[in-house]
Amino acid sequence: MPELTPSESSAASPPLALLDQLVARIETGALDLPLLPQTATQILALCQAADCEMKELADLVQRDPTLAANVLRVANSAAHGGVERIVSLQQAASRLGFTALCEIATAVALRGKVFQLAGREAELARIWRHSAAAGAWAKEIARKRRRNVEGAFLCGLLHDVGRPVLMQLVHELAGPAAGASVRGEDQLYDRYHAEVGARLLVNWQMPDWMIAAIDAHHEPHSAEEHAEPAWIVALADDFAHWSESGDEARAAALRRHAALEPLSLYDEDVDALFALRAQVAAATEALG
Repeated sequence: MPELTPSESSAASPPLALLDQLVARIETGALDLPLLPQTATQILALCQAADCEMKELADLVQRDPTLAANVLRVANSAAHGGVERIVSLQQAASRLGFTALCEIATAVALRGKVFQLAGREAELARIWRHSAAAGAWAKEIARKRRRNVEGAFLCGLLHDVGRPVLMQLVHELAGPAAGASVRGEDQLYDRYHAEVGARLLVNWQMPDWMIAAIDAHHEPHSAEEHAEPAWIVALADDFAHWSESGDEARAAALRRHAALEPLSLYDEDVDALFALRAQVAAATEALG
């Protein structure tokens, strides 16, 4: 974190001491990381199983009324809905297909567990929208590379999951007297969110390549044999920032992005990705 002036240090010493406690926990591995609810764990396992049947997934989602209602809400959004309203999970499964239903069910379950903190709803909603956009972009980039689009979507969706986890830990350490935010926490999130996100995925027993992609999405070359998914997430992250802002400087940077060479993406591929902005926005809005 950046050095503070004497006056700032004096004023900020309680929160800095709190953040020092959290840094010590991160660096020693003594973090109390959230567990996924049983339904979400089962959904993740089913969606990654080669022999999973559509009915099995629909039946699992149906057992959680809140999850089922939210899955149907997303299924009826502009990004997925057809002429007739979807009124059952079986109908959603039939119309959307297994892959789309997996994505929706996984995203709804994850948001309900990790991206919730009283008093910080607006910030977490922004992080979630960015994560959903990154998931949608990662899927499209993986499609261009003829790679696993379902895994890429999940990587993009989870690339910043360390941020809400750290936010929750700061809140727990600070207590209600700290107010809405703690000075210096943003720098902490920037520095440690990838590492903490990767540890969370280890606890959730996700595949090694996915853990590496989350851990290295700001330094993909360090992922070694898992560098390709890390580059996909890095590029998806920056496409998400661009699609949210429409900033021309970001667009120009994407055309010379460091990921293009290792992913063998050419000018026409980048043009095709830019053309998907409205489609990705609709998918993001559906999950948001």
